[in-house]
Amino acid sequence: MCFSIQADLVAGIALLPVAVLTLREVRHVREVPFASLPLVFAVHQLVEAVVWAGLAGDVPANVQHAATLAYLLIAFPLLPLLLPLGVLLLEPQGARLRVAPFVGIGAVVASYLGHAVLAHPVTVTQHAHALGYHVGLTHGDTWAVIYIVAVIGPPLLSGYPSIVLFGILNLVGLTGAAVLYQEAFASLRCVYAAIISVLVLVHMVRRRRLPDPHRLDGLATPRATRYAVGW
Repeated sequence: MCFSIQADLVAGIALLPVAVLTLREVRHVREVPFASLPLVFAVHQLVEAVVWAGLAGDVPANVQHAATLAYLLIAFPLLPLLLPLGVLLLEPQGARLRVAPFVGIGAVVASYLGHAVLAHPVTVTQHAHALGYHVGLTHGDTWAVIYIVAVIGPPLLSGYPSIVLFGILNLVGLTGAAVLYQEAFASLRCVYAAIISVLVLVHMVRRRRLPDPHRLDGLATPRATRYAVGW
């Protein structure tokens, strides 16, 4: 979890070079959504550092409020849509049908949670070693489960083992946050976000070793060639 403003700053700054290296590996527009995840995680943590600063009275209230909205808009509408879409676009065409339903689920989750963030008053409170974000949600437990399904399903079904590992670690982090500290669910991501971002970089680097159909046209089946390229 992100214990303090210092932890958020360290996590965000540490992820920036990972984000740059990952984006440098992009060779096709289809790779951009997935490769942008480390940058999204880095910005996410730096934005939360501003929220911490607002609670400490170090930045004006309107700046803190804007940072709170930005943090929640990344956590709630953006990630459950960006992550499944990113995995979908990496998969070869023949494998995309198994991932496509999760893009639809992510769109539903993003629409509802985005509306909740923008249509209701948003507050943030400081807990022991985390921040609790309060949004006008009904049936929050149900939406938390659907959220997890939307962001975990696609990587677990991927044909690329590095993305499957990405999904497993994401599952552990999100489930742990939901079970252990539901009120601070949106805040407890920086430790595993760093690990996950490194896996995104690893996948993008190793993706250069795949045959052209994987990298450019997306016409081959990854399971048929992954062992030949060290996956």
